[in-house]
Amino acid sequence: MSVASPLHISCLNILIRFLARRDVPTLSKERLQSKFNIPQTDLLILLGNSSLYVASQAAEAYKKGLSKELMICGGIGHSTKYLAENVKKHPQYRNIETENRPEAEILKDIFIQHCNIPQEKILMENQSTNCGANAMEALKVLNQYNIHPQSILLLQDPVLQLRSLASFQKTWQGRNIQFISYACFIPEVKLEKDIITYTNTAHQEFCDMERFLSLVMGEIPRLRNDKKGYGPKGKNFISEVNIPQEVNEAYKELEKVFKEFIRP
Repeated sequence: MSVASPLHISCLNILIRFLARRDVPTLSKERLQSKFNIPQTDLLILLGNSSLYVASQAAEAYKKGLSKELMICGGIGHSTKYLAENVKKHPQYRNIETENRPEAEILKDIFIQHCNIPQEKILMENQSTNCGANAMEALKVLNQYNIHPQSILLLQDPVLQLRSLASFQKTWQGRNIQFISYACFIPEVKLEKDIITYTNTAHQEFCDMERFLSLVMGEIPRLRNDKKGYGPKGKNFISEVNIPQEVNEAYKELEKVFKEFIRP
């Protein structure tokens, strides 16, 4: 791994805060009412990812009445093996079967067995393998059950939070739905004895630092609205995302030292 400096840490945290999109500063009925004039959303969608903390926060939000209905999305994709590893290491969840199972099925068992959420309260989508497919397959399931939410709370891996929002906005465009994005944690980093590590040690559960850097460095090119990006002028997978100048400049600085982490 390339040697990082305090400047690189500052640039990484600029990117992380941008990607970990929060439409409300905290997740509560009061915040939803204050900003969106609703005490709860019609639907909470947990998008499959490797973070068990995000899963626990989704279960807690539903149990607190922040959403009328609950859906879990996720087939077998890039994060599935990391979710399985985290489940196997968890002191409470390690009894959950993970072998060759979609992310949504694994997370559903956690909700039923450890979060006291009845199976009949959980809508399931277990075919999607990426952010765009999450949006498309979730819509298919809701149409199948004739469910038409007007407000949706999205919870995802914090690094993928912004792209997930843009994917849903693209796929569901024209439906007049209020999407509310909330990153359950902001995995900021620091330098410790010249090594990049999480500022909050609890975030080490999320993923190792090499994978984390790969996730962060891979997102900005995808979010761009150019020929190579996922926006309308490129692959047209997501709605147009405005990337602030500060974020673009931070990314350019990081490209100089972390090019090996930029996924094709």
